[in-house]
Amino acid sequence: MLLKLKGFARCFIGSECAAAASAGQTSAGPSSLPGPAPVSLPDNDDILREILLRLPPLPDCGRPVFTPTLAPPDCIPPERFSLPEQPAGERLFFLGCRHGPALLINRRRLEATVCDPPTNRKVTVAYPPEFTADNGAHCFRGAVLSSGAGGDGYDGHLRPFKVILISTHIDDGHASVFMCVYESGTGKWGNTISTIIPSYLFNLPNVLVGDAVLCGFFLWPDGILELDLDRHTLGTIQIPTSSIHHPIDSSLFRVVQTQDRGLGLAVLSKLSIQLWGRKADSDGGVAGWVLQKTVEVDKLLSLPPSMTMANVPARILGYDEDSNAIHVATSAGAYAVQLESMQFTELFNVYRISGHPYTSFYTAGFGNLRGR
Repeated sequence: MLLKLKGFARCFIGSECAAAASAGQTSAGPSSLPGPAPVSLPDNDDILREILLRLPPLPDCGRPVFTPTLAPPDCIPPERFSLPEQPAGERLFFLGCRHGPALLINRRRLEATVCDPPTNRKVTVAYPPEFTADNGAHCFRGAVLSSGAGGDGYDGHLRPFKVILISTHIDDGHASVFMCVYESGTGKWGNTISTIIPSYLFNLPNVLVGDAVLCGFFLWPDGILELDLDRHTLGTIQIPTSSIHHPIDSSLFRVVQTQDRGLGLAVLSKLSIQLWGRKADSDGGVAGWVLQKTVEVDKLLSLPPSMTMANVPARILGYDEDSNAIHVATSAGAYAVQLESMQFTELFNVYRISGHPYTSFYTAGFGNLRGR
């Protein structure tokens, strides 16, 4: 029997230092919003240094925290959500969330943990043997997905889930990418699959396209990764290079879903978002890219002229698969823009946060919720 839904939680999961930066941005004002402009790739062979410069900083500021993004009274207190406690002298690294469960890894114990933040129920599994080489030094990315998305039939227990761990090895101008999938139904890791891509890559959040294809993970000048969970294959997808008029930056580029749950791209340039979608040719052959719409963010949000004339570019904070909404930070604030209806909602406390959008339902009388 379905439990009665009492409310809907929407927040960002980021590190404590990111949350502190968010609070500092609120008091400092919008003039401190933009960060330094990304630099272009060098023409010489000193590419490894540039890769290291583009990697996100290690989250040494503290454990992941929840930052609510809805205004009161819809703002769910962070105390209602929890993640596993940090083991003494060890660190848990947050890799992402989807359909409710969150994924963390312990790089010292070589373990992956899937937990349900509203209840703190969790399952921990050891890395697959192939990912323990060099003490797991090459494994620091991953994804999680679960059945029953959207809260249907939620009873506080972890639904069947899959964990994807990713290991990368950079050598001789290329990166070997290895992926392995764990299924809770069998309690086993599958066979490791791999592919080779250019080494000058950037971290990119992944998006579930359809029911069994994950796209994203990495971004390079002309491509992204595609993991087909049904076929157990790993491949690459070329992106429309004509849409990239600036150095590649994940704050200006995101993989999204199209209206029919196909693969789409959102490319942000100053205050304009281009939305691209893949479309098969007339013979049903290889899919190409089509520009579906262009969104003028300043006009959509009715930003005052003083904001638009300041020439302060917007940036992408994240993407919410559940509502198909892209989260954008502007000089006037942060907003969630629903890509089909173009309706927008103001977000709070996330001006500078770097994290993952998290949505979940909580139920009436559910005793395990923190703060009740």
